[in-house]
This record gives sequence, C-alpha cells and structure tokens, in this order.
Amino acid sequence: MRKSCQPYRGYAIDIQISPSRVLWFTGVQRRYSVSWSIYSASDAVAPLANVPEGVNFLSDDSAFSYGENRAHAFIDCLLAGKWK
Repeated sequence: MRKSCQPYRGYAIDIQISPSRVLWFTGVQRRYSVSWSIYSASDAVAPLANVPEGVNFLSDDSAFSYGENRAHAFIDCLLAGKWK
C-alpha cells in the first residue's frame, strides 16, 4: 500500500507499507513494515532518499506515522546541513 504525505518544507514524501504474516507466541499474526522516499519539489522522478525501516508494526496507521516522522526528521537534518 502506497500513501503520500503532505509536502514538508518543499519536499514530497511517499510512504510504502507492506503487510506480512509472522509467527508469534500466540500464532500467526499480521505485521506491517514501512519504507519511505523523499522527492524534491522540483524533481518528483528521482528520490533523494529511499529508506526501508527494519521495524515491524502492529497496524498500518502506526507504520505510516513512524515513516512520516522519520522522513520529517531526515528533511530537517538535510536542511540543517547535517546530511550530505
């Protein structure tokens, strides 16, 4: 499932959420993984960053929120000159 976020500080954010099934103590359960991409407002074709997260979430909403927050933090670091 692919979701787009609101533009943030001149960048577009695209969130990809992938459902999976994992074996847990109580049986097979559904989990969600997330990856996010950042695009410049002037070039929406080639992503500036494409980051898969190594965390599994209990819901697609929590995966989306996490991906969006991480993308915002990345953009903040990018604009502060801490990421090159």
